[in-house]
Amino acid sequence: MKKLKPALRQFVEKQELLRLAYADGEQPRVLPLWFVTIGGNDYIGTGANSQKWKAMQKNSAVGWVVDGGKQHKYKGVSFFGNAEAVTDTKLKTRIYRAFSKKYFGRVNHPKHVKIWGAVDDPDTVYIHLKVEDGFWWEY
Repeated sequence: MKKLKPALRQFVEKQELLRLAYADGEQPRVLPLWFVTIGGNDYIGTGANSQKWKAMQKNSAVGWVVDGGKQHKYKGVSFFGNAEAVTDTKLKTRIYRAFSKKYFGRVNHPKHVKIWGAVDDPDTVYIHLKVEDGFWWEY
């Protein structure tokens, strides 16, 4: 897969939602989720006991789309790969802070803390969406 053009990567990073596809047993699921991009990698977060995380632990194969635009000016990316739990403490901290800044405007906003808990909350898992391949469009 070729590297994304900087303008398209910036567009993707500014979008609010990522649509994640995964297998939950025999059923496919697609959910809109908050996400952050750090170093060109996409990350999501969820409850450590959530159904989607339990499903991804059984089958780590995932696909995701980030898209947007207005009529006749659409753009987006579609990737597939694997979901991996982030275990590195420093990276978890960066992801936690990035979510707070992106969705609440500042680090440690009370609503952010209410949703995600403390930076090292064991009830939250951060997931690296590890790209294998994908494509993008602009039209």
